[in-house]
Amino acid sequence: MILVALLMALAVVPDGRASMTQEMPLEQLLTRVQTRYQSLDSMSARFEQRTENRLGVPQIATGQWQMRSPGKMRVVYDQTGRVLVTDGENLFWYLPEDKQVHVRSQDEFAQRGNALLYLSGQGDLRRDFAVAGIEWRTKLAPANIQIRLEPLVDGTNYAYLILEIEPDAAMIVRLVSFGLFGEPNEFRFTEIEVDADLADDLFQFTIPPDVSIETLGN
Repeated sequence: MILVALLMALAVVPDGRASMTQEMPLEQLLTRVQTRYQSLDSMSARFEQRTENRLGVPQIATGQWQMRSPGKMRVVYDQTGRVLVTDGENLFWYLPEDKQVHVRSQDEFAQRGNALLYLSGQGDLRRDFAVAGIEWRTKLAPANIQIRLEPLVDGTNYAYLILEIEPDAAMIVRLVSFGLFGEPNEFRFTEIEVDADLADDLFQFTIPPDVSIETLGN
């Protein structure tokens, strides 16, 4: 799959506060998360991405995730040097090992309900998903809350999402997208810095020389 459903530290609150947040209605918690991310000017975090092959063997990649609202994002992988950039108009996915750059209109990307854009202040989690509670594997911190989001929009490149939320901060610390055959693509976020001082040129992409360009979508 060309485009990754990216995405994303952890805090343990005292028992009293944990009990209070666990009783919060899921829709109310999702509203807090939506408001939190839409209010951010920028954010930076480390991520760990975990995927599984058909035998259930995990593969792990790490990198840096940065965003500026609305809709600008930069993701850089440590091991491969792969880079994903959205500049507000287009999405660029650079694969240095293949000497390729894939380009897609960001509007077309957004129309597919892609999970990436919800983390950059675009989209509406309350409008685009049906919400349910879930417990998926071991939580990253005991006080965190996990919710399952079933897409209400057509044409998404995933079957459903799981968000793990640190409830006091209303921050997403884990996002898992499940492919149409149930395969998980998990992102864990740490070292989260909100309203980070990020240079404008981080969200611009200059296509390197001597690479092939594949334009996707329209």
